[in-house]
Amino acid sequence: MPAIPSQHKFFLRDVLTLALSAFGGPQAHISIMLDLLVHRREYLTEKELMELNALCQFLPGPTSTQTLTAIGMKLGGPRLALLSLIVWITPACLLMTMIALMLHYIEGEGFELEVLRFVRPIAIGFITVAAYRLIRKLITDRMTWFIMLFSILLSLTMTSSFIFPTVLLIGGLISNFWRKEEVEKEVYDLRKIRWRNLWIFAGIFILAIALGNFGQLKAFLLFENIYRFGSLVFGGGQVLIPMMFEHFVQVKEYMTTEQFLSGFGIAQAIPGPVFSFASYIGAMAFQERGQLMMLVGANIGTIGIFLPGTLLIFFIYPAWDELKKMRGVKRALSGLNAAATGLVAAAAILLMQPLGFSWLNIGIVAATFVLNYSLRVPPLIVVTLGLIGGLLVL
Repeated sequence: MPAIPSQHKFFLRDVLTLALSAFGGPQAHISIMLDLLVHRREYLTEKELMELNALCQFLPGPTSTQTLTAIGMKLGGPRLALLSLIVWITPACLLMTMIALMLHYIEGEGFELEVLRFVRPIAIGFITVAAYRLIRKLITDRMTWFIMLFSILLSLTMTSSFIFPTVLLIGGLISNFWRKEEVEKEVYDLRKIRWRNLWIFAGIFILAIALGNFGQLKAFLLFENIYRFGSLVFGGGQVLIPMMFEHFVQVKEYMTTEQFLSGFGIAQAIPGPVFSFASYIGAMAFQERGQLMMLVGANIGTIGIFLPGTLLIFFIYPAWDELKKMRGVKRALSGLNAAATGLVAAAAILLMQPLGFSWLNIGIVAATFVLNYSLRVPPLIVVTLGLIGGLLVL
């Protein structure tokens, strides 16, 4: 394998810096990228970064991860893109795997996780912050308000593993038909798009479904489930949370609500992609089979959640100039985002139900909102305060 050019090594070093310091989710990540990659290092212009970020917001998958991967592809082709992806996701995924192993060990030794009692409602507080930010940014007219409220209603009243992709599909269709007059006709050439490059993406999806459902092997089923979520999630890691809770806690019962919320609460306090939570989910899915299988599950979760978004970037990025001219694509995007916002808002209610709507839990959720959104207190400090509170009341 040829040596990595010096300029690419410098870029990868900066990606590692981001991986170890980028807290706060995709909205915060983009501002950190602007500072480090654009203003300080000048790898690309501000306009180029925002265009790449716009492309990744259109695609399902982890927006921050796809944006960094696309920057790597722009600067050094597929090889640098893949290395950028690995450097970016590795620290967070390793931390989430270690957290899963640690919580499993603590419970196995007979200790209760009551020290995390305040971290669980804090996690819900972070979700309310994400929902509020999405509402302010994406819910701008009657159509998006309607789609968001419709999404919330369906999410709260229907229990099905297909409810989330259905909500997203309906949101995109409503937006597509509603906004006919708002998008000017543009000329595009579909022959320029290398559609065969999407066969790998679809082929892995179909193969995973076949192996999982016909063989009924848990590893294949887990991969198919997480790969499907990574293929359908619009709106960032917060949208992933209600999908995983409904499927892995309520339907599959791979873990308890307390384990799920404890892991997600801690995940908010670490830097890097929110999608790294899938590493924790994969590990906990195999908790009854020991720590070795938990490591296997963590790897399945990591690969399953990041692979579809990466394939889409590798294969759709070269075709973006033509795809973004399609009126249907433009029209559907606002509806998809509004539906995803509704899913996040509904998640706060769904996740609160198992904990109970006590004044204490509601107060902690409200305090988290004020600290994180209004006072800009970093998630790491908020979670640390929750852990200290849990220790004090033991």
